[in-house]
Amino acid sequence: MVAASAIVCGVVIARGIGFPDPWDKAAHFLVWSALTLALWRATEMPLFALAAALLLGSLDEWRQAYIPGRVSDAKDFIADACGVIATGMLLFMQRKPVCAESSPQ
Repeated sequence: MVAASAIVCGVVIARGIGFPDPWDKAAHFLVWSALTLALWRATEMPLFALAAALLLGSLDEWRQAYIPGRVSDAKDFIADACGVIATGMLLFMQRKPVCAESSPQ
């Protein structure tokens, strides 16, 4: 949970490093992917982790519209969402099935 908190604080406090295109979208993808992973591991509630990361991504873009010198961009949110969804899919595929036939006896 510490890692997730650190990522959220960094996103909220950051003034914008200003990566050139297309690296800024890659940075969005990686940061929100890391946040999803941290929330997933901290809460062990997959759907909550995905929903929280998507909500935080949308709130971050909305917040940027009101900060002088920052721009709210739908493409940034799409990069955020792609990072969340890709990480979520990988983590879902990694999960072990829970059923009577596959459990050790």
